[in-house]
Amino acid sequence: MSLLRSTITEQSANLDCIRGYKMSSQKELIAKLTNLGCITFSGPQAAEYLQGQVTVDVAKMNSQTARFGAHCDVKGKTWSVFTALLTHDVYQLIMRKSALEKSMAEFKKYGVFSKVDIKQSGDDLSFFGVSGNNTTAAISALFTELSDQHLSVVNNEFGSAICLNINGPRYLLALNAEGASMLSQLAMPNAYADEGDWDAMNIRDAIPYVEAETSNEFVPQMLNLQAVSGIDFDKGCYMGQETIARTKFLGRNKRASYILTAEGVEIAPHLSPGIALEKQAGENWRSGGTVLQSAVYEGNTLMLAVLANDTQIDDVLRLKEFPEQQFTVSALPYKLD
Repeated sequence: MSLLRSTITEQSANLDCIRGYKMSSQKELIAKLTNLGCITFSGPQAAEYLQGQVTVDVAKMNSQTARFGAHCDVKGKTWSVFTALLTHDVYQLIMRKSALEKSMAEFKKYGVFSKVDIKQSGDDLSFFGVSGNNTTAAISALFTELSDQHLSVVNNEFGSAICLNINGPRYLLALNAEGASMLSQLAMPNAYADEGDWDAMNIRDAIPYVEAETSNEFVPQMLNLQAVSGIDFDKGCYMGQETIARTKFLGRNKRASYILTAEGVEIAPHLSPGIALEKQAGENWRSGGTVLQSAVYEGNTLMLAVLANDTQIDDVLRLKEFPEQQFTVSALPYKLD
């Protein structure tokens, strides 16, 4: 144990150069992400099958890079948004547990025609979110060659570490039982935090996720998937491609996802995915959008919501069910096409 602590101390100095995160980026944080699950695909036709099901070009995936992507129905509506990995010829799609059931059923329905084994990971795989220099140094003892390149992946006998670096490096870990046990020995006890802090970082990075309540409601461009390289428009046919392509090339998308903030946390317990928002139009209020995700961070309530794509920074919206609660639109960390 003392040797491990010594390793952490030595590696900490090498991490000081990592650039800051806009929202208290260097807060030491480890969060067990119980709201995530994973669907795995293996077998001789796994790649071919997935290629016809998801928005990213599976044929170009490698074990060193993760991909954001979406699983859609034939009309282009999103069942789930995932982070995809390729490890030892097994494809892993990490997504929200609440959306996983619907995606799993759809994958299984069409998978019977291919030589592919589709499974849901169980307790053998655990997920953690990590940020902060010292805490990142701790996982550097678990993953010795961490990169700060966005969506870079390190794989070893303990699992996988994915770098998320839109506003500063942090890491999504997918660990097996041995890896989770090792992490518990390496991490500082006071670094553990509620997974809501990790969700808040995802909102600030405008990384979308679909929950059960918002599944099969939006085409991927309404979730900004094209802005985070989650759609490969030049790949072959896949489920929902016709609608997704028309949305891009004919300019038919009228909605996008935006970050909203409000001071205070009193409204947070009443927020859930799918809640309606309203926007002021003169003296009246009209339908304004739909909540995707929400979280509390440092005394503020944050939200990612699908709104009209002509929404401007500092626009004000309110909750339809709680009209006294207003939110202000903040800047996205990337450009929308």
